Amino acid sequence: MNDFKQRKGFTLIELLVVIAIIAILIGLLLPAVQKVREASNKIKCGNNLKQVGIAFQVHHDQMGAFASGGLNWSSNRTTTIAADSGPGVQSGTPTDYQTQAWGWAYQLLPYMELGNLWANPDPAAVAGTSLSLMLCPSLRGPTKFNYTGSIPNGMRAQMDYVGNGGTWGNFDPNNNSFDGPLKPSGRKVNLNDIKDGTSNTLLIGEKYLNIKQATTSPDCNDDQGWTDGWDNDTVCFARGTGGAAGTILVPQYHGSLGTCGGIFGTAHTTLTTVFCVCSVHNIALTINPNAWLYLSTISGGEVLNGTDYN
Repeated sequence: MNDFKQRKGFTLIELLVVIAIIAILIGLLLPAVQKVREASNKIKCGNNLKQVGIAFQVHHDQMGAFASGGLNWSSNRTTTIAADSGPGVQSGTPTDYQTQAWGWAYQLLPYMELGNLWANPDPAAVAGTSLSLMLCPSLRGPTKFNYTGSIPNGMRAQMDYVGNGGTWGNFDPNNNSFDGPLKPSGRKVNLNDIKDGTSNTLLIGEKYLNIKQATTSPDCNDDQGWTDGWDNDTVCFARGTGGAAGTILVPQYHGSLGTCGGIFGTAHTTLTTVFCVCSVHNIALTINPNAWLYLSTISGGEVLNGTDYN
C-alpha cells in the first residue's frame, strides 16, 4: 500500500510568495492605469470645451455676436418682465446677451440642448442644477455650495471653466478696459472684432481653484456657480485683476494660493482651452508670459504661431 498522500493547498511560505508577486504586479500596473484614466479625463475635458466652443459659434450664428459675460455678480437673472411669482422667482422670457445679468454659461443653454433649463421660471432651481459639460472629470464631480450674498439665495452648482475677459480687469461691468472676447452685457463682440484671428485668441479655459477645498467648501473663485455674471467665478484675465501694470499670471496647477485674482489653472499637466475658432489647445504651464498675454486679446496686433502656445 502506498503511504504517499497527495498534498492539498499551499504552504504558508508559498502563499506569501504569491501575495508578494500579486502586490508587485499591482504596483507596476497601477501607475499605468492612472495614466490611462487621466488621459481619458483630459480628452473628456477637451471635448467639454469643444462643445462649449460650438455653442458660442451657434450663438453667434443666431444672435450675430458671442454670448456676453453678464452683469454684476449680485444681480439675479434678467427676464422680459419683473418678478411676480414670489421672492426670488422670475417669470417671463430670459433676455439675451445684450442685457442678461447672468453670465455666458447660462446664455449658452439654448445652444447646448438645455433650453428647458434656460427657460425655467425659478432662478434658484436653475442656479442649483449641475451641468456635466461644465465640469472637468480630473478635478471633481457635481459640486454645490450654499450662497446667500446675492439673489437667488441657496445652493449654487459650481463650474470648472472660465471665459477670457482679456488682458486685465476688475468686476465692475461699467469698466471700459476689457479687451477679450468676453465682455459685460451691452458690449457686442462678433467675429469681425477679433482682429488678431480666431485661431490665435483664447475663448474658454480651466479655472484656477484651491484644490484643498474644491469639493468641500467655497472660495472667492468658486462660490456663486456657473450662472454667475461678471465675476471671477466665470471670467478670468491674463494679468488677473491686479490692474494694467500687474504681473502676467500664466496658467498654474491647482493649489492653495488663496487668491481672488481671476486666473486660469488646471488639474492636468497642461491647461485645457478652446479658442474662438472652436479648436481645443493644451497650453503648457511654462508658456512664455508675453505669448499668454497676446492670446488673451482680440485686437492687440500681435503675431503668434502654434509653437508659442502648444
